[in-house]
Amino acid sequence: MKLKIKYQMLKLYIYIILIILLQSCTGLKYVPKGESLYTGAKINVNAIHNSRDQKKAVSEIKNLISPKPNRKVLGSRPFLWIWYIAGTPKKEKGFRYMLKNRIGEPPVYMSMSDPTLASKAIDAKLYNMGFFTSYSQYEIHEDKNQKKTSVTYQLFIAEPYRYEDIIFPKDSDILSKEIRSTQKRSLLKKNDRYSLEVLKQERNRIDDRLKQRGFYYFNADYILFKIDTGSGTLKVQLKVTIKPETPEQSKQVYRIAEVNVYPDYNPGRDSLSGTLRVIDSVNYFAETSYIRPEPVLRSIFLKNNTVYNRRKYILTLNHLNGLGVFKFVNIHIAGRDTIRGWLSADIFLSPLPQKSISVEMQGVSKSNNFIGPALNFSLRNRNAFRGAELLIYNLRGSFETQLNGVYKGKFTYEINPRIELYIPGLHVPFKVKINSNYAPKTKYIIDYSYLSRVGYFDLNSLKFTYGYKWKQSLVTDHDLSVISINYFKIINASQNFNKLINSNIALKRRFEEQLIAGMAYSFFYNEQVKQRIQNPVYFNGNIELAGNAIALYKKIFPGETNNNNGSLKLFGITFAQFVRLDIDVRKYYKLTEKTKLAGRFIAGWGLPYGNAHTMPYIKQFFSGGAYSIRGFQAYSIGPGSFSPPDSLKRIFFLQQGGEIKLEANVEYRFPIISIFKGALFADAGNVWLNKNTVEIPNSAFALKTFLSQVAVGIGTGLRIDLNFFVLRLDLGIPARKPWLPEKQRWVINNFKLEDSKWRGENLMFNIAFGYPF
Repeated sequence: MKLKIKYQMLKLYIYIILIILLQSCTGLKYVPKGESLYTGAKINVNAIHNSRDQKKAVSEIKNLISPKPNRKVLGSRPFLWIWYIAGTPKKEKGFRYMLKNRIGEPPVYMSMSDPTLASKAIDAKLYNMGFFTSYSQYEIHEDKNQKKTSVTYQLFIAEPYRYEDIIFPKDSDILSKEIRSTQKRSLLKKNDRYSLEVLKQERNRIDDRLKQRGFYYFNADYILFKIDTGSGTLKVQLKVTIKPETPEQSKQVYRIAEVNVYPDYNPGRDSLSGTLRVIDSVNYFAETSYIRPEPVLRSIFLKNNTVYNRRKYILTLNHLNGLGVFKFVNIHIAGRDTIRGWLSADIFLSPLPQKSISVEMQGVSKSNNFIGPALNFSLRNRNAFRGAELLIYNLRGSFETQLNGVYKGKFTYEINPRIELYIPGLHVPFKVKINSNYAPKTKYIIDYSYLSRVGYFDLNSLKFTYGYKWKQSLVTDHDLSVISINYFKIINASQNFNKLINSNIALKRRFEEQLIAGMAYSFFYNEQVKQRIQNPVYFNGNIELAGNAIALYKKIFPGETNNNNGSLKLFGITFAQFVRLDIDVRKYYKLTEKTKLAGRFIAGWGLPYGNAHTMPYIKQFFSGGAYSIRGFQAYSIGPGSFSPPDSLKRIFFLQQGGEIKLEANVEYRFPIISIFKGALFADAGNVWLNKNTVEIPNSAFALKTFLSQVAVGIGTGLRIDLNFFVLRLDLGIPARKPWLPEKQRWVINNFKLEDSKWRGENLMFNIAFGYPF
């Protein structure tokens, strides 16, 4: 009890010292004479109504006000203080330079702020949002010592103006008719608030529609909006018109006269050459037989004697790039001098080198203290059969062992050849139309793995996959495996291994020879590819079904009889039957220009049924390790509050899996210096079984108990970020151990860094490549 009191008092003293230090780090005494520190702006709203429109206006106005004041921590400005005390570094490197420019924050003075200009910007924003009679005023507040200055903006917001009538062109010319035909999908609606931003969007929408209808030379700037506020009410009349100075060629529909394709184009040559072949009215000028015309022509949506359509132009550009065999794709559209109203489309394609080789050397270090090298060899043929097919030969080899610890002398090696073939288009016996700007692909994958747990067993695994991959949009991807067959078998089992699994039926089922045959679908949504999104979201959802077709076949043609545990066999092999679902959701928050908060949530559920009593081992969920809960060894958590006996813990290959998984992670990422970045993280989660078994008690998922069985790990990390390569070093410790008695599971207060035994059991050092999420 005395130790606990002392510990609490020590924490109190530390907090008091930190507060005193922070309060002294305001930096105000360093503010030069004649300057005043700008401490920010306040907005007061004076409005005759409180509406959603007003709240939106105030929100956007807050983003207008600049500059942003120096950051504060507990009422002080430590980053500003560091900037001052660092002085002026003599060189653009070293500790002082790092302290001033990487950690410190330069002062923001009142002289950098222009309230008059900001007030004018606020008035313009209010006007552009339909608050025509609204305005702003400002007051400047200076403290007694003239060291700090703030600004208060008073907003006088009246009710906004709304559309009473929206009138599209009524002229009978072809351009006016086309613009009028777009009115049904207009962004402008009666009684909506006037908004300059929406008018810009509407103008671009109309322009895009006209570009799809052949108005090649039309420009969005030719659309003019006329507004009449003369009614004396808060209503405006809006007229959509065409500027009088619009050129005549912009009012005309253009058609494609010819399409010329140059599949061997060399940007370094001035002249064009190649043997002319006219294929489906396309002029195809080929110099070599590098690629057959068929895959190229299938990717061209611009056709002779058809109205120009910008969407077909974009489709052509994206599909040709999606073939993956061209370094540059350039489509040049130009008007024909001899005939008005006609265009020529010249498509220039510069081939990539057909073959490339990559070799990647890795150093593997796991949280269970196993280390070893890994080598990846890859040969890519981008045009294997002259049809833009991508053929990839992969060969991976790895070795891992434990130099010190309970598994010293145990080692594993793996050899993993893999062949992947991706063919442009969807190869199906019927026509499929995918409304996408991107080219779909058919995939064939053969994957073989030979894994040797020396002294225990060898594992043979063979997998074949046939399916399709397609991109729906920049942020959305689909992956469908129509056929997925996976066969694995234990061979060369040692006597010790057989004795071990024969004593435990749950272990024996994990390592049974098994056939997994079914189909799988994956959906990806990733906003990180859009640079303008400040707080992007990532989502991955997967569903897999296995064994249903074989089970139906066995019902029709029983064939072999049941084996001892009641499971059916196909060709003498037990087949799995299950459904498996999982999701991975991530959210990234940009706190400042250089700091970020990342969060992830994982949920998974697998249900064996029919011919299966448990989920196949390779389809189970695991928790713990470098990409999971980093305060625990890889795959060491769960299921539930179950903890295997010490005799099984010493068997390094017996990883604990489950049929249900819940996991949440949060990580604060910040820069240190140059390529070095830091992180603070917290992870929580576990895996469970659908129901308890005699061999694995306290392992079933239940709404009443699952929260008490969650494992928690915390820690810090260092990242060496080279953009194209990230080496990650994480140090985690367990904060909550679910296998301990319920009132003893929180272990964060049992921190004993000076105890070597505690360090060996609790400090988890992970080396990995890439960010965890």
